[in-house]
Amino acid sequence: MLKKNIAVIILLLLLPCSFLASNIYFSNNGFAGEREGESSESFKNGKEIERKWLVNLEDIPYDLSKADIFEIEQSYINFDPEIRIRKITCSETGTFYMLAVKSDISGNGLVRSEMEFYITEENYYKLLTKKEYNTIYKTRYQIPVDNVVRAIDIFKGDLSGLVYLEIEYESEEQAAMQESPGWVIKEVTNDRRYKNQSLARYGIP
Repeated sequence: MLKKNIAVIILLLLLPCSFLASNIYFSNNGFAGEREGESSESFKNGKEIERKWLVNLEDIPYDLSKADIFEIEQSYINFDPEIRIRKITCSETGTFYMLAVKSDISGNGLVRSEMEFYITEENYYKLLTKKEYNTIYKTRYQIPVDNVVRAIDIFKGDLSGLVYLEIEYESEEQAAMQESPGWVIKEVTNDRRYKNQSLARYGIP
């Protein structure tokens, strides 16, 4: 408990000086592009409604060369509540840094409370010294399908061979209406072993 409290105190101390004005923005379904004059302060604050599937790389029916591509380095400085930091690099938008605080509010992994912030490079590396367990390395491919962005995460390093499809929704009703694509292996939305924080601690299930 003390360790968790220390991590939260560190976060609260850093946040007031960590906001970074940026023209990079993040849509409801993931990284999207640029928006002139967009403020970064608590740019996302509310619910994350997301389903996740395990897939085979060779079964993906999309041309990934036409997707928006992001290289992600993801680390955790606390697990309960989940406090996550990311370094994100894209050839079109450059490199930027994010901090997120999340907690499961549905009990089945579908709905989580979420606050996300842009942070400076300096504060990213300060927080990185507090990380627990392993950093996750993955490439994210974002492709719009039927006006909804589908994110394909291909993991690297110790997690090589693991591939996810993730879809984020505007509502629980919209999520419930989504049929599992026919080309996936299985849905792992409610399987905690496949959460990224579990991968950072224990590796591939």
